[in-house]
Amino acid sequence: MSSTDAVRPQIERIEESYEFMLAYAAQGRSDEGAGPDGAHIRTFLAQFDTAVAAIDARLDTLPGADGEAGAVLAALRADSVVVRSALRTILAREQITSEVIDNANGLIVIRSYLTGLFFLDKALLP
Repeated sequence: MSSTDAVRPQIERIEESYEFMLAYAAQGRSDEGAGPDGAHIRTFLAQFDTAVAAIDARLDTLPGADGEAGAVLAALRADSVVVRSALRTILAREQITSEVIDNANGLIVIRSYLTGLFFLDKALLP
């Protein structure tokens, strides 16, 4: 399996997780268990974390990693460290409220990471 074939599905998992996070944040939950989708937030956060780790493991093998794209990929790697820390911090909480997820969604590093992934997908992957 090529790096491209390994990375694209992980980007899709991150997009799916982030979309769930946006919806969860909009629900105004004060309790993770409130409603049918409450507990699913942990599944999506863990999926996001796993996908970030999988992408990070492949960054050095992507096209352009040792050339012009090197700085872009280095920035993506630096963001991934902070993103994973944020996700694991949230997962360690006893309750995950909509407010916590809303604040996570607003983190510049999360947005930077997502934008970097979209650039990677469209500009760097064949």
